[in-house]
Amino acid sequence: MEPLSLEEASRRFGTGRRDPNGLLGVVGAGPKALATAAKSQVLRELGVQVPRVVVVEPRGVGANWTAVGGRTNGRPRLSTSPEKDLGFPYAADAYGPLTAEVNARMQQFSWAGYLVSRGEYATWVDSGRPSPRHSTWAAYLRWAADRMDFCLVSGTVCALEISGDQWEVTVEGVDGGEAVLLLDQVMISGPGPQDGLLSGEATRSVEDFWRRGLDTDAPEPSVAVVGGGETAAAITEYLMHGHAGSTTVISPQPVVYSRGEGYFENALYSRPERWRELSEQDRRDVISRTDRGVFSPRAIEAITTDARVEHRQGTVVSLRRDGGQTELVLSNPGRADRVLRFDVVIDATGARPDWFLELFGTVARKAVQRAVGDATDGVRSLERRIGEDLGLEGVAPRLLLPTLAGYEQGPGFANLSSLGLLSDRVLGAARRVRAVSTDPDPESASAGDAFGGPVRAAVSTAALGGGEA
Repeated sequence: MEPLSLEEASRRFGTGRRDPNGLLGVVGAGPKALATAAKSQVLRELGVQVPRVVVVEPRGVGANWTAVGGRTNGRPRLSTSPEKDLGFPYAADAYGPLTAEVNARMQQFSWAGYLVSRGEYATWVDSGRPSPRHSTWAAYLRWAADRMDFCLVSGTVCALEISGDQWEVTVEGVDGGEAVLLLDQVMISGPGPQDGLLSGEATRSVEDFWRRGLDTDAPEPSVAVVGGGETAAAITEYLMHGHAGSTTVISPQPVVYSRGEGYFENALYSRPERWRELSEQDRRDVISRTDRGVFSPRAIEAITTDARVEHRQGTVVSLRRDGGQTELVLSNPGRADRVLRFDVVIDATGARPDWFLELFGTVARKAVQRAVGDATDGVRSLERRIGEDLGLEGVAPRLLLPTLAGYEQGPGFANLSSLGLLSDRVLGAARRVRAVSTDPDPESASAGDAFGGPVRAAVSTAALGGGEA
């Protein structure tokens, strides 16, 4: 897919002209953006009125799964099953009589479709459906994007402001220059800058590690990987094959927990209907058991075969370079602080989940403050205000925050586990299509042609307007 230049993007989206069904701007060309773009295309092909998707990305589709994005070198393996692709879970009744056709058309963007197109599907199945490497997942995303009808703008979003009933999105081009796009809705899909919580001269960032390796003169360097999630897991597993020294994983948990992958855990991701019945503590317990601060079972199995990998519990409260090593202090409640020294310390603690607030102008910032009220608990105050459509309730025009939707709406929305369901929620069409399909009027419920005729006409003209949920 060829991205639009800033000049072309400004001409098409910066003049205030309105698309009749609205424009949904997405920050980042990752799986969430592509799942939404694919579903938007399919629904529009079936006559359903949903917004067109405009994606802003500086490094190309799927960049965060390649060395270009700085979060991997492309060689680690995907921790989520690739069968949880852009259409998963292909819900059985999402769109009433249109459901079968929506699912069938979404198959053109599926992981299986990608492998079939390359003549590799049988080999993948016969070899036990192995997890693909990050670079292969990125190739799948690019393959899918090439089959989609959406606009890709090459640049970085550097400012977000509310202007009347639209978002004013300022984009900085990769080669300089700026353009201002006027969009009806905005979705933040990317994880934000990979700064880490300990960034500084005494640590190595994730991007630095994947770009330069350990970059040390020590023949068998001692390495600390600070973090308990999949970023730390990928780095630790890679180090097993890349250096002769020891590796210590540092995290607040008493052990490195394996991610829960049983049927009952996975079902909450694919079918979150009863998620809201759980208490706040139960929901956070499920997320901590299955998503945050855990290694995938595959990573655990690989890492525990190497005696050079160990774990230390604690929170890093200070660190400094001293005599060619990094000295860090670990704190644990009820215990004395502990001082450890390593040749290299890699900060894999992850990005701040509310990083996008730094882009907001005065009007947008005040709108968010009004929405969360007097809450003072930071990210959690945002999480509690995420609505069924994955938008921040009380903010208009819509601000969609699927990466923060796990606590309130279901654990799969924050990651790759239910991309098809995410796109249904974001586009906001499924509920109204079902309402039309159950109309008691015998003409509108005609069984003669489930996808055209009266039903399709009713869906496209009477029920839907602008993709609002």
